[in-house]
Amino acid sequence: MNKFVTIFTLIWVCGLSSATVDAVARPSSNYADLNNQLPDLGDPVDSTLSKADEQKIGAEVFDKLRSQVQFIDDPLLQRYLNDLGNRLMASAPGTHFPPNFMLINSPTINAFTVPGGYIAVYSGLFLFADNESELAGVMAHEIAHATHRHIARMLAQQSGNSALVIAGFVAALLLGSVNPDMGAAAAATSIAGVTQNEINFTRMHEREADEFAIQTLQRVHIDPHGLIAFFEKLERQSGDNRAAQYAFLLTHPLNNERISAAEDRIAMIPSAQLGTKDSLSFQLARARLAGLTGDLKIKLATSASSIYRQAVYDQSHGNWQSAHDLLSKLYREHPGNLWFGLPLAQVLFAHGHTEEAQSLLNTLLALYPGNPMLLRQSVHWLIKTGDPAQAYRAARKTMERDPNNPTIVLTTAEAASAAGDRLGGHELLGKYFLMKNNLVAAHQEFELAFSYSAGNPLAQERLDAALLKIEAQARPIKN
Repeated sequence: MNKFVTIFTLIWVCGLSSATVDAVARPSSNYADLNNQLPDLGDPVDSTLSKADEQKIGAEVFDKLRSQVQFIDDPLLQRYLNDLGNRLMASAPGTHFPPNFMLINSPTINAFTVPGGYIAVYSGLFLFADNESELAGVMAHEIAHATHRHIARMLAQQSGNSALVIAGFVAALLLGSVNPDMGAAAAATSIAGVTQNEINFTRMHEREADEFAIQTLQRVHIDPHGLIAFFEKLERQSGDNRAAQYAFLLTHPLNNERISAAEDRIAMIPSAQLGTKDSLSFQLARARLAGLTGDLKIKLATSASSIYRQAVYDQSHGNWQSAHDLLSKLYREHPGNLWFGLPLAQVLFAHGHTEEAQSLLNTLLALYPGNPMLLRQSVHWLIKTGDPAQAYRAARKTMERDPNNPTIVLTTAEAASAAGDRLGGHELLGKYFLMKNNLVAAHQEFELAFSYSAGNPLAQERLDAALLKIEAQARPIKN
């Protein structure tokens, strides 16, 4: 049996497949259940695991993770994580993937990448970072694993049970998201079961990821010393007790030689080119995350950050008056700041001051035209206040200017459904899932859209072409 049958079988046994596609009226084709259509992979890196196939795996893993773990779906935090991640991915050496980031709500200090540019950051790691250069250093390291396709390289250069090892490691990452202690143990066990050469190969990848992370940080003008500072802090606080070591160290082996090599590389960079160590956005993002997770003890850099953490905590616990007073103070001192303005508008709306909330949101939209996060909030409010048609018009207008933004496409799909346009809603949702490389969900939505396309031959032709394209991408495995 082809080794990739083993990998995908194990991943699917762990529950990574999506629901089967509903049957709808559409002309018959050669389509078979996409969950059983696996890539035709041959032999080194591209032949072993193509870029497109890596993205398919990553999309499946993240899709299942979202249904099984608690993740933080906060638009402000997601925007910060995406903005930083996009900067790093765009400047990273190697193969570029459309970046996808997830913030998992767990005190575990960890981050991991799965094939295809899908990267998870734990809230514990985010809060453990004292400045942006530390967080960016870890993210650049994970991005280097993705852009240099380390999992594909391991599969291409190893034999025997290596496929089982990688499948077990991916499964361990998923398990670790639900139960960090069990996941770390499973990951350690899967690594311990391979040969010494395979362990050394993994360590070589870690050193390579450090090197390319430093290059990436230099290109985006962020001080790469943060990467070393983060590693040293982990080592210092974990000590020699393996049972107390952080999950990040268990899955990212670290030693003094590796730290010294990274320090030597950074020492070659002129001090004038080291870049920035921190940003206001990071400090506010960290304060917001601390407020959402209820961490009121960690030390924050400024008084404004501390006030903001308390405001976010109060808002998340329904203490509207306190949240309003604190956010109003911050917004008066920093007019136009999204970190303060959007939560203030949300508090006003939730407290019944809908006109004042909409007025503030309109001010922010004027300052940040086409901002997907603000559009999404505006559309949701219009739907909630009984004007889905206006919401749909506003969303379509924004999508005309930015048709390839996934958040805008998703928002327009929701507005279309609320306005009663079933064809448009399902077609746009299919487009959104296609952007996210979730072929099964995209196919399902296009099939549903087709079922509402009676009397619209242009839509039927368009949808049938989209369905056939997806079916062509879902190639069966050859044993």
